[in-house]
Amino acid sequence: MRIEEVVGAVREAAPLSVSSVAQRSGVSRPTLYRLLNGAVPRTDDLRELAIAAGFDIDASLVPLSDPLAAAAARTILGDRSVDEWAETSAEWRDRLERFAAGTAGVDREVAIIDEAGRASSPTHRPDAVHLRGDHRRVDRLVSAGRSSQGRWALSGWAALDALGIEVDAPTILWVEDARKIAQLLGDSFRPGRVERCDLIVVPAHPSVFAGGGAIEDVELVSPLQAHIDAAGLGDDARDQALAHLGRTR
Repeated sequence: MRIEEVVGAVREAAPLSVSSVAQRSGVSRPTLYRLLNGAVPRTDDLRELAIAAGFDIDASLVPLSDPLAAAAARTILGDRSVDEWAETSAEWRDRLERFAAGTAGVDREVAIIDEAGRASSPTHRPDAVHLRGDHRRVDRLVSAGRSSQGRWALSGWAALDALGIEVDAPTILWVEDARKIAQLLGDSFRPGRVERCDLIVVPAHPSVFAGGGAIEDVELVSPLQAHIDAAGLGDDARDQALAHLGRTR
C-alpha cells in the first residue's frame, strides 16, 4: 500500500484534514507533507497511519524479482533499446552502481549484470509458472508463443544456446499471459517446482522484449537480457554466462 493510499484510507474513515490526520496518527505535519511528496516512510510512521485508519501492516520478506533492475543494468551498459524505461529505473541504476562498487576484484560490467540478475530473477517472479518436460523442443515453445497471440521471447537455456554457451539450465519463456501459455503447453509439460523445473513461463515487463530478435522463427531476448536472466537463474547458467561475458568483452 502506498503512503497516499494509507492517508486516503484515514480520510475516508473520517473526513479529516492533513492536520487532523497528523494528530490522529501521531505523525507530525512536516513529516506527513514530506511523505505525500514522495519521501520514503519509516515503518513505524506507516503503521501509525494505517492504525489511524483501522488497518495494520502485514509485512513479510519475499524473494526479490524487479524487472526494472534488468532495465537499469541495460541502460548503464549503453543499451539504447531500453531508453523508454530510463527514468523509471533510475533508483535501480543507483543501487546497481553501489552494489558493483562494493564488489572487489570483479569487472564492473560483470558485477552489474550479476547484481541485476539476482534482483530481477525470473525464477521468483510473481505468477511465474514452473513446468517439467523437454524444454529443448523449441518448436513446441514457438507454437505456444504464436498461439497466444501476444508478445513472447525465449531466454535461459534457449537464448544461451543460441549464443554458443553450453549450460544445464531451464528455458525461460517470457510472455504477456503466463497462465494462457501454460495451458497451451499442457499436453507437453507437467507442473514443476521452483527448485526443480525445466521451463519457466514468466509474465514479462515490456522492457524484456526491447532489443530482441529472431533466428528463423524463434524469438529471443537480446544478448544482454539473456546474460542478466542467466545470472538470475544462478548455478551453472550464472557461472557460464558471466564467464562468457568476461571472455567477449
